[in-house]
Amino acid sequence: MTESLASISSKLNEDWQRVQRRWHETTQVWDDSIRRQFEREFWQPLEAQISATQREMERLANEISQAHRSIR
Repeated sequence: MTESLASISSKLNEDWQRVQRRWHETTQVWDDSIRRQFEREFWQPLEAQISATQREMERLANEISQAHRSIR
């Protein structure tokens, strides 16, 4: 279970890094008030949510590992 969770977390991290690179490329050519509004309303909350999700997945993996160790 924790291996699956670790692989999911790793995939999320890889995919998120890919999306961040694309966003950075996009901001190089899209620089107007609509982009800034999009960034405030959607991109920044998404960044915060991804970060929180990654932290919680790590915490959950640790909890599951501890539970496995305690029942052995």
